[in-house]
Order: sequence, then C-alpha cells, then structure tokens
Amino acid sequence: MTNNHLAELVILYTEDDPSIRSQVAHFLSHRCARLILAENGREALELYRAQRPDMIVSDIMMPEMDGLEFAATVKADSPATPIILTTAFNDTDYLLRAIGIGIDEYVLKPINLEKLQAAISRQAEILFNARAFVASKAQLEAYHQAAEEERRLVADLMLRMMRPERLADPQIQYWLQPTDVVGGDLIAASRTQDGRLYVMLADSTGHGLPAALNLLPINHIFYSMVEKSLPVPLIVEEMNWAVKEQSPIDRYVAALIACIDNRNHVVEVWNGGIPAALLVGPNGDVAHSFNSVNLPLGILDRTFTAQTEIFQWSEHSQLVVYSDGIPEAENESGEAFGSNSIKEIIKKNLANERYEALRAALNNHLGSRHAFDDITLLMVDCPT
Repeated sequence: MTNNHLAELVILYTEDDPSIRSQVAHFLSHRCARLILAENGREALELYRAQRPDMIVSDIMMPEMDGLEFAATVKADSPATPIILTTAFNDTDYLLRAIGIGIDEYVLKPINLEKLQAAISRQAEILFNARAFVASKAQLEAYHQAAEEERRLVADLMLRMMRPERLADPQIQYWLQPTDVVGGDLIAASRTQDGRLYVMLADSTGHGLPAALNLLPINHIFYSMVEKSLPVPLIVEEMNWAVKEQSPIDRYVAALIACIDNRNHVVEVWNGGIPAALLVGPNGDVAHSFNSVNLPLGILDRTFTAQTEIFQWSEHSQLVVYSDGIPEAENESGEAFGSNSIKEIIKKNLANERYEALRAALNNHLGSRHAFDDITLLMVDCPT
C-alpha cells in the first residue's frame, strides 16, 4: 500500500536539529507529494494553520514550543490529523502525555528511516480510509436526500392524481394511510353527468415508489372513462390491459370498482383481489358481500372479460371497502385485526359513527406498532 498513499501526502516535518532535519527531509521529499519544514513548534504551528498539511511529523524537544504542546494545539483543532512524534527519550511521562493528547505514533531517535516510513504509511492508510468513508457517507446522504425529494414529488403527484376535489363528495368517507412517503394504495371517485357515483380502491403489488407508479395508468383510465359514462366492465378491461402491457410480469394491481346508482338503488361491483366489500344496512347487518371472484388487474391478457355483480338495496345502506392492510394489521403481540373485528365494529355503531369507530379501533389495535402495509378504508353512503 504504502508508497501510493505516501506519494499523495503533504507532510509538515518539524525538527530543530539541522543535520537530522536535512537527512529526514531529503528522505521524505522524494516520497511524499510536498514537504513543509519547520525549525520549532511555534513556526510549525504557523505553517500548519496556513497550509493545512495532511500529516505532521515532529520532534518533541524543541525551543519556543515543544512538540507535545504543538501537537496538543493541532489535535484540539483537527483530531483527525495524524501526528507522529520523534523522540530520543523512552520516557513513560512523555508517552502518557502523548497518549492523552491523542498522538498517533512515535519513532525513537536516532531515527530509522525505514521505521519512520512504515509509521507514516500506516497512518496514511488510516487517513485515506477515513476520508474515503466520509466521502462515501456524503455520497450516500446526497443520494438519500435526492431519493427522498423524488419520493416527496411522487407523493405530491399521487395526491394530485387522486383528485381530492372529487373525493370531497358528501356521499364518501375515506382514510388512506401509506406505510411510506409514497404508498401503493389508491382511492378514486367521480360522477357521471346523470349523477351515478363511481369509486375505486386499488392496491398495487409491493410498496413505495414502484407500487405507486403502477397505479398511474389505471387512475387515468378511471377518470377519463367515467367522464364518458362508460360501463364498469369496459373500464375494468381497459385497466387490465394497461397494467398487463405497461408493468413487469410480477407486478399487478388488486382493485375494486363500483358504480352506485342512487336513483335506482343499485350498486354494481367488480372485485379483483380486494377483501370482500360489505353492503351494510342501518342496523349494521351485512345485506350483501361483494367477494373477490376475479383475478387482479394485469394477470390476464386481452381475452379477459370483466364480470360484475349487481345488487339493489332497499333501505339506507353503506358500502364498506378496505384494503388487506386493515384486517392484516398486527398489534404488538402479532395478532391481526381481522375481518370479524370490522364487522363487529360496524354492527355495534350507528351509521354516522362507523367510520370514526373503525379508525379508532384500528389505531388502538396497532398501539405503538407501525403497520406493515398501506391502510385504506372507503365508505360510501347508499341513501334511499
């Protein structure tokens, strides 16, 4: 190693004895990048402050300011600067003081030039390794900051993409809590010109940025096709092909798309990979479950045909849709929240209290534990 690092060093060498200084200077000047010479500690301190060398080699016994005082001043200013002391004394008191100051090595006089070079090389390796670590750490921090900024931008894009003004519909209550800055769950809602309400809950494979990017095409398709009042099966089939065509093989999107027709009291649902959506009456009983009987989006090709389920409600009801992050949420004991807990909370709370009751119950279940999956809840009022 030695010579490569040694050739990059700027060394400050301090020695009051002219003959020793000349001999060592001749030896080092051919081996390091630049050599700075000083005759005493005070001059050395001025040169150190002016030129900031990589390493210091200094005698201990010098006029005006001895090597230990000089070294202590340098270490107080720059603990990482390696200092090698040369001394004619193998004295315990000197060594204890040197250790207390943080001296890196010492070489006994008369100086053996090979031992001096070995000491310098050892300290050069430590110095350059430390610098490489600091540079690597700085690069990682810069990369992390850039990645965080990208994630924040995507999170903002996702928020805009969900069109919060559409979600501010009086018929809707929703809760979306991602596990990361960017989540893999999406909620969308839009009305047709004749007043029918379309809603979607989508859960992309994985978490974070890759999962979020997988939701972009289906979100665009949802809003553009609902604006044209197109039927649910056609919307689903177009979404399926978009995910199939634009996403990697192992990436797919579980989704539920529903159309709520208040005028005819009819709800039409396509469920592909989302936990069973519940249509519950005013007393909390489940009037109908829209189970997942389809594969998630992106698995089948153009031969896929979307089959929906239609149900007509007869009394004021609520459609409850949630991602698997809710029933699978574990408390500190590793117990899952479970689908039964959702039904029990719905059953024992009034219609206008169920949304907040579900949120409170889940937060209480999690306690201080962070959810491992995105949590998404969508409740749609189905009036008579």
